Amino acid sequence: MAGPERQEETNRALLVGVVRYASRRPLRFAEGLGDIAAVQRNLEELRKVLREGGIFDEDGIESLSSPGFDQFDHRLGLARDRTDGLLLVYFAGHGIVDTRTGGHGRLLLGLRDAEVEHGPGFPGWIRWEDVLNRLCSGKNRPRHTVVILDCCYAGNAAGAWEELDEQDKERISLLLAVQKNQRIDAGNAKTPTPYTAQLIRHLEQGTEESDHAVTLGSLQKSLSDGLRAEKTVGGREWSPLAYRKDGAENEVLARPTGGGGNGQKPISVIKPKREPRPHRIRLISATAVAAVTLAFTLWRVTSCDAPPVPLSCANHPPLELRVLTDPDLEPVVSKAVSDFVASDANRDEENCRRTGITVYSAGAAETVEAFRTQYGEWARLGRSGFNPVGTVGPQPDVWIPASSSSAYRAQDEESNQSSVLSMSVDGKRPLAYAPMVLLLPEKLAETEGRRAGLKLADLMTAMKGKGEQQPEVRRADPRSTDAGLAAARGLYETDAPRNVELRQRRQGRPAPSSKDLVCGLARGDSDEARAADRRTAALVPEPTLHAYQRCAGVTGVTRVAEYPHDVPGLDPVFVHVRWKAARLDEEKRDRAVQRLHDWLTSKDGRKAFQEEAFRDAPQAPLSSPSPGLLTIPGPSSGALTPDEATATLEKYRQANAASRVRFLLDGSGSMSRWWDGASGAREVLKQSLSRFGPDDVYGVWTVASAGSDPPYRELIPFGTHGSWSTTAGKDEQAKATKAGKAVDDSAPELSLEADIGGALRAALQQMPGGNEDDGHPQLIVLVTDDEDNDRMNADQRNDLVKLVSERKVPVVTVSFNPGGCLEGQLDLRLAEASGGKCLDARGDLAKGLGAEVSQVAQGHQ
Repeated sequence: MAGPERQEETNRALLVGVVRYASRRPLRFAEGLGDIAAVQRNLEELRKVLREGGIFDEDGIESLSSPGFDQFDHRLGLARDRTDGLLLVYFAGHGIVDTRTGGHGRLLLGLRDAEVEHGPGFPGWIRWEDVLNRLCSGKNRPRHTVVILDCCYAGNAAGAWEELDEQDKERISLLLAVQKNQRIDAGNAKTPTPYTAQLIRHLEQGTEESDHAVTLGSLQKSLSDGLRAEKTVGGREWSPLAYRKDGAENEVLARPTGGGGNGQKPISVIKPKREPRPHRIRLISATAVAAVTLAFTLWRVTSCDAPPVPLSCANHPPLELRVLTDPDLEPVVSKAVSDFVASDANRDEENCRRTGITVYSAGAAETVEAFRTQYGEWARLGRSGFNPVGTVGPQPDVWIPASSSSAYRAQDEESNQSSVLSMSVDGKRPLAYAPMVLLLPEKLAETEGRRAGLKLADLMTAMKGKGEQQPEVRRADPRSTDAGLAAARGLYETDAPRNVELRQRRQGRPAPSSKDLVCGLARGDSDEARAADRRTAALVPEPTLHAYQRCAGVTGVTRVAEYPHDVPGLDPVFVHVRWKAARLDEEKRDRAVQRLHDWLTSKDGRKAFQEEAFRDAPQAPLSSPSPGLLTIPGPSSGALTPDEATATLEKYRQANAASRVRFLLDGSGSMSRWWDGASGAREVLKQSLSRFGPDDVYGVWTVASAGSDPPYRELIPFGTHGSWSTTAGKDEQAKATKAGKAVDDSAPELSLEADIGGALRAALQQMPGGNEDDGHPQLIVLVTDDEDNDRMNADQRNDLVKLVSERKVPVVTVSFNPGGCLEGQLDLRLAEASGGKCLDARGDLAKGLGAEVSQVAQGHQ
């Protein structure tokens, strides 16, 4: 019997080179962002060598010279969807990194319309993460994708690749022109850029193997050897990088017909100039333009199924808007906004997209505080210490809080807000509504007729005694989400706030969102965790049931919703935010915001919310409720009022004692390279100090010693150190300023090493324990580069991990080493054993540490 006919794979190559830039404005602010003539040679010669390499057919190779965003986005999606074999994506051009976003810095690639200008964004730049996500999505996926980035700081792309799941890592490999945080020269117009010149050489010559095949593994070795003698612009050894799983090493990129590498004349590499000129240096750091830039633009990627974009659209790229929302709303707002971006409402008469939109979320309480009292620091990038850009995010054009109470509480009571910004709240009709429900295992639930119309206290009482163990009720962090605040308000009606918070604390740190809460229950991987899932109810918004069902898998339990009538629900509203200092495109921006508002409040916009189980009104029925939800929710108390929100936050603060936090700052010589800068150790530490309130207790040790000296020195004594909040008294602000100055004046001890184990043991000994522990939240924060971890042998490390496990004081490890939190590393072991958190340079260290400190600090709200 004949077998099925073998189908040959389709291989494609998409070569993108940005030779010319449409705007001359970059040169006003960022010397080095000019045209790159050498990139045109890259495209021509690379296309030729790939065509002759035997892997890619002529019609399978596409070159894009200086594309705009729409053209690049569309062609990338098509290349991905039309390839079932090998997809090669090549990029050469300008790019920048925002080093404020963590140790590896977020890489942005400059397309034709890239600018660096006054205002809150980088128009014309695309986030590398968005390119990577684009390659990971779609109905059809190539068997394997190889991405080649020939640009300075190309190594900064590795961080996003490391965050992919294992399946995507196996299907995507990277070849990066240079290591992290390094700039490279572009050469001249007569030759390709140095890295691509080496790439072309080795693809053309092949190897000494019988079939001359050039594989990923052999190519990376050849590229490293070819550039070993060269230097980056900063004078470092030029080290190209490769990121791939082991199975991709033998992926073949070319099989040239010529002989191996012997006897071939090497291609000379243009040595980087030490004095950069605008037309030669292709990449700069965002910190070089921080004085004129508030944040970077995130381009929203839409479906490749959208109609092709006319070439004329490249002459007027879409205006970029930013939408800030509550963590619980981010998924549904992102979906609704994505639908708007792809809709006819966002197309002009030439069928060009008029608006691109970024959706991001931030803690609800911090967002309200930033609008209400910190707006001046928001506009001035946080000069007094508290930095809303670092804690909340860039200045939004639109804010969609989950509760209208947040919008009204964000108004400045002293009426000074209007000098910086104005907020127009559409309070006529919320965008949607979501009742708060008690989401509990079915075996603990009431019968369907009693699942609505009762008080929360009655439902909780009925739940008790139905399980094998005493049932628990959890809710998200009231400072992080409006839903968490509404849940706290309901729980405080059932018992004293202090008792409620003690029970919550015994159950672990509050989750930052409702989804995190229920997915944490659903994904339990131990008998103890699964038992907790079976006995725990979550007080969350009604749509959260979908998140639990998606996370549960085979280990979750069947959950149903009960509808307490005395817990306020969510009523997200649309808030238009205008910034007084950003008037260059004010009318155009206002029209774009109005179009988004009109669409979200239309039938189509409301449908996007309803498809995610939000209701159109408090008593509106669900058209097709999921199993576990009720079609009619029953009577409710309505939405949270501003007075209720304020009173609940005050009760929450009073119910939680002030924190006790000890910081251990590695002050050894190796830390000198990480000490300064927007993402340096001192700035990361200062940002976390801004989270404390006047009653919080903390202290800072620098860890550096020699011989038998004590392993630490006191930088800031253990005690209260005021608050940076503008609403705090002058004395409290002065104390906070003094603490910040102590950090600013600190410096690493170049000749000393860090005894991390000794300092951590001393810190644990000085934390209250046993009968001395009065319930205050405790935390130890270790900020290090891991350089001195090897001073401990295996037994000493094991003993240290055992000690932190026994003391039960959470340890947050903050590592400037990108691999500090990998499996088996000491940082991760300490964090996991103590119930803390491990943060490393693959993420945003300042934001991550700030979030951890906020879990225990009373704050300045």
